[in-house]
Amino acid sequence: MFIKNQKGIAAIDIAISIIVITIFIALIGNLIVNINLNAKDSERKTIATSYAVQEIENIKAKDFQEYTDKGIQEPYVIEEDIMKDNNFTGYHKKITIKDYVLIKQDNSKEPNIVKEATVEISYKIGKEEKIIRLATYISK
Repeated sequence: MFIKNQKGIAAIDIAISIIVITIFIALIGNLIVNINLNAKDSERKTIATSYAVQEIENIKAKDFQEYTDKGIQEPYVIEEDIMKDNNFTGYHKKITIKDYVLIKQDNSKEPNIVKEATVEISYKIGKEEKIIRLATYISK
């Protein structure tokens, strides 16, 4: 029997090794990018929720009299960018106040008993726009 003496590495072995290493590097790179995007999304969502809670607290802190003429015929809407130190933060807020009309037994309507205030904070992550929405009720 003749057994060939194998010395060194064949070209096919090197090619297979490079292909396997390239696949693993691509998978690990993709995993790192996805983890970073998810972390950034979670961070931005937390900040947006914080802004929404602040706005809800500001609405609740005001006297109901400030809202009596708002949102009766159609929703009262405030839209503006959120600024910090005169710089745009990347967040946009939309506050909507609607009147919940009390309908009496004689089918007459009594406005200004309860208002619904909805706060929407929107932001972009990549090409996608995300929205955080919180709502509360204000009563006399």
